[in-house]
Amino acid sequence: MTLAFRHRPIPDSPLARWDARWKLAAVAPAVCGIAVLDHLAPVAVALALGLFLLALARLPGAWVRGRLALFAFAALPFVIVLPATLDGAGWDIGPLHVSERGTVAGLAVLCRGLAVGCFALLLLGTAPLHHTVSAAHKLKVPGLLVQLTLLTYRYAFLLAEEMRRLRVAMRTRGFRAAPTRHGYRALGHATGALLVRGSDRADSVSAAMRCRGFDGRFHTLTAFRTRAADIIPFVALVAAAGALVLWDRW
Repeated sequence: MTLAFRHRPIPDSPLARWDARWKLAAVAPAVCGIAVLDHLAPVAVALALGLFLLALARLPGAWVRGRLALFAFAALPFVIVLPATLDGAGWDIGPLHVSERGTVAGLAVLCRGLAVGCFALLLLGTAPLHHTVSAAHKLKVPGLLVQLTLLTYRYAFLLAEEMRRLRVAMRTRGFRAAPTRHGYRALGHATGALLVRGSDRADSVSAAMRCRGFDGRFHTLTAFRTRAADIIPFVALVAAAGALVLWDRW
């Protein structure tokens, strides 16, 4: 297991040059403010703001669209269920009554999820993850949480690679997934082997970290420097999020 983190290239943009501490301190309350919005109009404006920031960050369109599609898919059940379950005026489509209030509520959930996704991609796409978690530690997030975040991120890719190797090994031995007793047993054995390998690798990494003097504290070589260009977008984004919350409540 290499300790180096692999991350996609970061396009040069004003958001990529934004100090990670101020960026995290601005995005976190903005996401919290968007999460409490109820009405469609403020949520739509928040989504437009998120898309504008993604365009300003110059992130690859395919990378953004693929990940926003996951957020849209997560909100899709609300878009389908709410129009058919909430009462109110609407439209009759055969035996099904589609309420206008439910449709608006479902669209608000969809836009809210996409807006939160835009800001999450903004953090992931404009700085390497270890810079962002280093900024979180500078903002007094406990070092234990920072360490767990980094290890979780690293092990997600590690377990995915182990699962890919198991799949290749099973397919070369003629295994094809099927809803049979043998298929379920083979998948259960593969899952058990994956967990055992992950546990063994975790023990090895723990021993290697202790041999290198790991004392449980988070250390970083990332240097941060505050400039006026970092404070101005922080104030603007927090003010915009606050204005959206006030608009939504009033």
